[in-house]
Amino acid sequence: MTVPSRSNACPICGNTMWKTYDAGIIPDYGRANLFAEPCEKCRAKYRAIDETGISVEYCDADLDKFSFGAYSKNTDNMQKIARDFVENFETRWEADKVGLYLWSEKAGSGKTFLLSCLARSVMLKYDLQMRFVTTSDYIAAVGESFKRERGEHDRSEVYRQCRLLVLDDLGAEKKGDWQEAEIFRLVNGRLNDGMVTMFSSNMPPWELKMNSRTISRIRRASIVLQMPEESIRDKQSDERQAKFLKGILEK
Repeated sequence: MTVPSRSNACPICGNTMWKTYDAGIIPDYGRANLFAEPCEKCRAKYRAIDETGISVEYCDADLDKFSFGAYSKNTDNMQKIARDFVENFETRWEADKVGLYLWSEKAGSGKTFLLSCLARSVMLKYDLQMRFVTTSDYIAAVGESFKRERGEHDRSEVYRQCRLLVLDDLGAEKKGDWQEAEIFRLVNGRLNDGMVTMFSSNMPPWELKMNSRTISRIRRASIVLQMPEESIRDKQSDERQAKFLKGILEK
């Protein structure tokens, strides 16, 4: 993804894609808080040139932006694994054809953001082709390929061929024989071809409503990590609301 020239910098975010503001000391938190939000002026422009599939909210994600300390439980091991994934992607993870499977039952636990941070960090560090797609969107892309005319571009093909793939929200897709067959084809093909796949889900792989051969390939293709069962998204929402109310009540 190409960053616009600084000579024509956005007056809101300076082409960082994020606008920041200091919330000051927030009641009940007792500490200063620096917040960042996607820049509404630049997000559409960035989205137009970003082909990775990562959401606008996370389009500038990298591992240094992920706050492992935001959780109440110790995440040192998770942080070590995440950093090793970036530092040793080619020599360890790709060499052994292994990715990551992040799961938690709690919505907002940070699965998608962490995968975005990892995927973009690896993409930039190793200059490789990366794609990010929800499982439902992948199935939809495959379905469209069935209907395309001969010679038309198959937009699902890139997910089978890119060097690093993030398959988000596994288990939430529409169930059916052909859908499951396509998930198996994707995971098995990438595993056989030595390409790394990362997954997120709200359940561990052994509880997925899939046949055993698909689950077996997913488990072979990834290291399973459970995210802390707490919503970082809710914590951030509470802090934003506190900041908003502070601006009103202190007038």
